[in-house]
Amino acid sequence: MKNAFTLAEVLVTLGIIGVVAAMTVPNLMENYQRQSYITQLRKTHSELSQAAESAMNDSNTQRFFESQAIRRGPGTFISTYFKTTKTCSSSEFTDCLAASYNTVNGTSYFLSFNGDGDTSCAVLASGSAMCIMKNGASIIATVDINGKQGPNVYGRDLFHLSIENDGSVTSVVSPDNATSGACQEGDYGECFAKILNDGWVMDY
Repeated sequence: MKNAFTLAEVLVTLGIIGVVAAMTVPNLMENYQRQSYITQLRKTHSELSQAAESAMNDSNTQRFFESQAIRRGPGTFISTYFKTTKTCSSSEFTDCLAASYNTVNGTSYFLSFNGDGDTSCAVLASGSAMCIMKNGASIIATVDINGKQGPNVYGRDLFHLSIENDGSVTSVVSPDNATSGACQEGDYGECFAKILNDGWVMDY
């Protein structure tokens, strides 16, 4: 006498596998997407850091704000140290970045550079887009790690980074004080600060 599974047993087993897959696959896909965002963000962060270091070396200074490229304006800094496919003015930044963004919570996220000092935007050859704003002693890089492609959400593919006078690229706000809730609500700079504080992990 041979042992075998009945059709009913096979169907029940397949049904259980289907239920488990339906419960786990979305989470796996979401985690994979978040890791993809982190990878792209780290690449853009590295590009900015290398550009700032090159600008200081070319000007023989240890202070980024004294480098010739940034003293001439963000546009000169971008065109000198990045490979770009398009450049945009601050008033027409939607030619480089998306026209609208949301927060992680789904509310509209307002992005504007008009009147915010000297700002230049560009689409990089890597596919990311950035606007660099020089306002007094503050230099902020707003980056969309995949350009106009979705999801166009602050904290997913849109971030604000600060270029410090020593050439380091860090968060606009202190990473030690960053909170997940503030990031989800769209507080300026909180998302990148949270990622740095958590060791390059997007857990919000």
